[in-house]
Amino acid sequence: MTVRAPLLAGGVLDGGRFVSYETLRSDPFRLTEGCPPGARIALRSDDALAVLGALLTLDGRVDEVWLLPAALPPTGDEGLTRLIGELGLGQATRHEWGGVGIDRWVGPSTGSGAGATVLAPVAAPAETSWVVLTSGTTGTPKPVRHTLRSLSRAVHRSVGPLVWGLAFDPNRMAGLQLLLQASYTEAGLVTAPLTDPLGARVQRWRDGGVDALSATPSLWRRILQLPDLQAWPLRRITLGGEIADQRLLDALHARFEGARVTHVFASTESGTAFSVGDGRAGFPARYLSEPPRGIRLEIRDGVLHVANTASSAAGADGFVSTGDVVEVSGDRVLFRGRASGVVNVGGAMVWPEQVEALLRTHPDVVDAVVTATPNPLAGNLLLASVVPAAGVDGAALRGGLRAWVRARASAAHVPARVSVVERVEHPVTGKAQR
Repeated sequence: MTVRAPLLAGGVLDGGRFVSYETLRSDPFRLTEGCPPGARIALRSDDALAVLGALLTLDGRVDEVWLLPAALPPTGDEGLTRLIGELGLGQATRHEWGGVGIDRWVGPSTGSGAGATVLAPVAAPAETSWVVLTSGTTGTPKPVRHTLRSLSRAVHRSVGPLVWGLAFDPNRMAGLQLLLQASYTEAGLVTAPLTDPLGARVQRWRDGGVDALSATPSLWRRILQLPDLQAWPLRRITLGGEIADQRLLDALHARFEGARVTHVFASTESGTAFSVGDGRAGFPARYLSEPPRGIRLEIRDGVLHVANTASSAAGADGFVSTGDVVEVSGDRVLFRGRASGVVNVGGAMVWPEQVEALLRTHPDVVDAVVTATPNPLAGNLLLASVVPAAGVDGAALRGGLRAWVRARASAAHVPARVSVVERVEHPVTGKAQR
C-alpha cells in the first residue's frame, strides 16, 4: 500500500518504519554521550538514519566529524585502522538504536590550526568541521572539510509537501545534501538499500509515495529503461555528479511530463555550486558575470572554479577547482569532461565522456561507458561498452559502431573495441565505473 506524502512529512520511511526528524534530533544513538565539547570524532555507518542523526545532533558541539563509509577504499579495514591511528582517535564504540548501528571514535580537539592537537577539550566551536571523502574513482579518496552552512547552501524551500527518495550513499556529498534538503524543509524521505536491485529500489520509492528523486545521470539512464514509469508521478527530478547530456534531459521531460527537471552542479571539493532548470545541457554563460545565488564562478585554464571559502579545498582567494573542463559555446557553458580523465590517444587528447555522449546519440544505443587502456604505440586505446535498445541485435550494433563514430569524429575518438553489455555497472556513488 502506498504511503502518501502528507503522512511522510517531517521524517524518514526506513523499511517499514517511520522515524521523525524530531526523534533524530533527540540523539537516539547517544552520539553526544561521553563526547566533550570540541572533540574530534569519526563515524562509520552506511545507514541514512545514523548519518542524519549525527548531522542533527553533533553540529556546533564538536570540533570535527569524519564521515566514513563502511568499507574505506582502497584498502578496506586496513585503511580504516591506519586512518584512525593517524587521527589520534580512541577505541571504537558501537552505538545502536532500533536495529541501526554506527561506529564512533572520539579523540581530543584539533585546535585552531590544521593538524594541531591539544590535550584537553576546548569550548564547542561556532561551526563544526564535517570531513567528507571524495569517491576515489580516480585514486585514493581525499578528505575535504566543510561546514553545514557550506553543505546546505543549495537547500531550497519546497512549495507544497514533497517526498524524496534517497538514491545516494548518505556519507557522500550528494547523499548529505539530500539528507539536509529533506530535514531542513521537513520533507519526507524514503530510503532503499543501495545493494538492492534497481527495480526493487524504485518499487520501494513508489510504494513510499516518492515524488522527488535525485540521482546521477548514469542511474537515471537505467531508471528510464524500467517499465511502467508513466505511473510514477514524479514532480521533482534532480541530476548531479556527472555530465547530463541533452538527450537525457529531453528523455526525462518526455517520460515524466510536468516534472521539474534540475541539473545540480556540485563536487565534494566545492560543495553545491548552482543548479539549472531550463532543460538545456550545460549552464548559461551569463552565470560567469551574474553569480547564481551570489556564488561566484570562474573559468581558469579551461577548468571551472567555484567560490566557497567554507571548503578546505579552497585556495587563498576562496575559489575551489571543480576539476571539470568546460568551454563557452554561444550563450552556454558546456562540460567536456574531468581534467583528470583526459587521455592521450595517438597524440590527441580525448575525454572519454565526449565519446560516451556521441555513442548515446546513436538511435540503437541506450547507454555507454568508455575507458582507456595503455598501449605502447598509441599511448592509450579507447574501449567502449554499450547498452543496446530493446530488440536491437547486439552483434550487428557492435559491428557497425566504430564506423559510425569514425564518420562523426576524429580517428582518436574511435573505440578500438566495442562490447555490448546488458547494463553499465556503477558503484554506490551512482557514477559510471571507468
